[in-house]
Amino acid sequence: MRIPIPVVIGVSLLAVVTCWWLRTKDMDFLTPTGVVSPLPEFMTDPTEAPGATGPVREAELPKPETSSPAPNKPDLDLGDLESSPGLAEYSEHAPKGAGYLVSLATELELQGHWARSLLAWERVLDSCRPSPPERKTAEDAIARIRPTLTYWNIDPAGDIPLLLQISDAPRSSENLKQAAREAADFLRQDSDQTLLVEAQITSARRNTTDTAIKIYFSGSRKGEPQLRSMKPGNDEVEHHRLLILSNSYQLVRSELSDIDGIVPPQNSNHPGNPKLDFQRQITRLHWLRFAESLNRPPASEN
Repeated sequence: MRIPIPVVIGVSLLAVVTCWWLRTKDMDFLTPTGVVSPLPEFMTDPTEAPGATGPVREAELPKPETSSPAPNKPDLDLGDLESSPGLAEYSEHAPKGAGYLVSLATELELQGHWARSLLAWERVLDSCRPSPPERKTAEDAIARIRPTLTYWNIDPAGDIPLLLQISDAPRSSENLKQAAREAADFLRQDSDQTLLVEAQITSARRNTTDTAIKIYFSGSRKGEPQLRSMKPGNDEVEHHRLLILSNSYQLVRSELSDIDGIVPPQNSNHPGNPKLDFQRQITRLHWLRFAESLNRPPASEN
């Protein structure tokens, strides 16, 4: 059976119209372009009062952290880096305190001025009253830097002569003589060869081991020297050397305590190894002042 053409056309139009209506029934063709329709109620903020309007809040961005300004470095006077320094270099900065000299020595070391850095580290010990951490920092730096440098005095003619005197020694003790020579050589090296230290032994009249041995330093200065006594427990070289160096350290410290303008070294911190006391606590300026004191002319000759 054939469907009449009018029916086919009517059904086709009805299908097209129905599709168009279903697709466009919710569209707004009357509102002008560019006008924003209000959001549906379920998409609005329920805490806001109805109809309340206001500017849209901007997103809150994290505030950048403001770094605290770096502490100001003290104005460091490095000195005339083109000239050769003296052993007392940077002593004029002692009133500024050990902290200033630690900063100065550190800066000189960072710039590669090793000889000047060593001098500044030494001033922490012989020109200031450092705190224990400052003292340890200076001692460690001196122990680190000094072996890398050449001797301060490379001209033997410029050595200041000193005698390490040992009297009332047993006549038969060759080991004591050897220990005294080794101790004198060590003291010369510890002074960075600014001093010519020689051992001089005077034997006792009686060949006995009961008499206490006297030890002292002497130069050209007149008057009674400071003495110390020691009584060895055996005749071993190492034992004699330990006694000689331990007593030598106390003699140097005692002499420096009577000199104005320099801070004497502390009491022994290494009784079992006096070499460390010399290497960590006695500076080259200490040695210079010690030698100058022992070779000071009488007041009438000044």
